This record gives sequence, structure tokens and C-alpha cells, in this order.
Amino acid sequence: MNKSIIYFLILFVIQFCLINCKIGKSINSELIKGELIHDGINREYILYIPKSLTIDAPLVVMLHGFTSNAEKIMGYSEMNKIAEENNFAVVYPQGTKDRQFNTFWNVGYEFHSDIEVKDSEFIVELVKNLQNNYSLSQTNTFITGMSNGGEMCYLLSCKNPEIFRAAAPVAGTMMNHFFDRCSPNNPIPILAIFGTSDKTTNYYGDTENKDGWGAYQSIPFIIDFWVNTMNLKQLESDTLPKLSEQDKSFVVSQKYVDIKDENEFLYYEVVGGGHDWPGAWGNHDINASQEIWNFFQCHLKE
Repeated sequence: MNKSIIYFLILFVIQFCLINCKIGKSINSELIKGELIHDGINREYILYIPKSLTIDAPLVVMLHGFTSNAEKIMGYSEMNKIAEENNFAVVYPQGTKDRQFNTFWNVGYEFHSDIEVKDSEFIVELVKNLQNNYSLSQTNTFITGMSNGGEMCYLLSCKNPEIFRAAAPVAGTMMNHFFDRCSPNNPIPILAIFGTSDKTTNYYGDTENKDGWGAYQSIPFIIDFWVNTMNLKQLESDTLPKLSEQDKSFVVSQKYVDIKDENEFLYYEVVGGGHDWPGAWGNHDINASQEIWNFFQCHLKE
């Protein structure tokens, strides 16, 4: 074989390898199982990096529910697919286990009163770590979660609104112990999704702690709190189309905005809905994951 041909073949292979090494993250999507030591505890997470992710892309934090895990919410939410289509990264942090070996986020349940795991601080540190290591946006970082994860969304919206651009709790509530102290200087936009027939987290609250989780507020009371905190005045209400006959629930959209349209609280009331992630199980008139990203997308800041 001609030496010049061999030379060009070798050069081509070297260049191909170098390009793959340098921009491998943009050639193929990556699912990274990572670890972060926080407060002396080895914390785990799953990070999804879409192909061709650009610098300063948004980051979405997804929090699983009580007894669940990062892999489960990654599976049923199908947020990776939405991330691939819309150029954002997704991280699925993993909660720790309590004495009954149930995975959880420490939002102050009554039976976790002796547990000192600093989950809110861990999530904040994880976010900053990922922003720095993967050149992700420090402005367009969002948080969502199911049930116990949704409650952590509310807690972080109270404690660390400067870290997140917007939040979207699903089937979550506000425990009295942090509700009573919640007074963010700059509250962030919130999308809440909740079923009126939820048997796990009572729509009407449990201020007397009859169920043993700890005292928590009703959903209407929580909505009023955020509407007043954000100083929202206008209301748009609409019953969404009934697209599925899989269950008897339907969705009412309630949108509260301020006069300058700079902040909002959007509530999807799933009338007759249970402790569900709509689109995955329960109500199928909306896809919770898609609605959450649509909401976040509306609040992207340049």
C-alpha cells in the first residue's frame, strides 16, 4: 500500500479519536451514576446528559417520593426524553434510608424527628457541583418532585429560592414546621399538581396529625399562601379537555399571575385524582412531565 495513503488513514483515525474524546458528551447521550460526599455521607445521583447539550443549558432536578428511588422516577416520568428534545440536563438525586429502610427526603415527618440528614443542603450542593462540572446554567435551574419529593420542592422554595428559577411539586404538601417559617424575599414561580381524592396526602390537610406524618396544611390553604406571598392578583381558570377515559378524573387549570406577568402560581387541580403522576398513572388528560417542562420553559431567563 502507498505510504501516503497509510499516513492519511492513520491521521484520520487519530483525528477521529481526538474528536470523540473531546466532545464525547455531545455525540451520544450519557447516563451517569455519580456520588457526592455531603456532611460525611456518600450521596448518590443519576445524571442524564443529552447529546449535543450546549454550554449554559438548563438543569432540572427530579426528586423521588417516599419509599421510591431515583431510577423509578426517571422511568415513569420519562423526563430524559423531554430533555433530549429540549436541550437540558436532568439529575435524579437519591434519598437516604430511615430506620425502617424506607428511602426518604427529610422534610420533617413526625416519625423522622430524630433524623438529622441535611437533604436540602445536599441538593443545593449537588446543584452547584453539577453547574460547575458540566457548565450548566446557574440561572435556569429548576426543581420538581413526587409526593415526599414535592414537599422538598416546597421546602427549598422557602429556604433557597435563589438557587432555583421555578419549582413544580406533584402530590406534595407543606408541613407545618416549615410552612410557619416560610417567608422568601423573592418567591419563585410554582406549578402545583394535586388530586382532590388523594388518600396518601390529604387534599384537606391534617393539621392535627391524625395520620402520623406530622401536621400539614390543606392544598387550598397552600395556594392562598403562595398567591398572597407572591402578591398575585389575576386569575385564569379553565377546565381542560377530557382526553382519556382511563379514569373518572378531570383537570382544572388555575393560573394566578401578577400585574406585570413576572411571577405566577399555576395549579392543576385533578378533580377526582389520587396520589398520582398524571400521564404515568391515574389521570391521563395531561402529561405531568411535559406540563412541568412547559412551565419551566416559560420561565427561562436569558
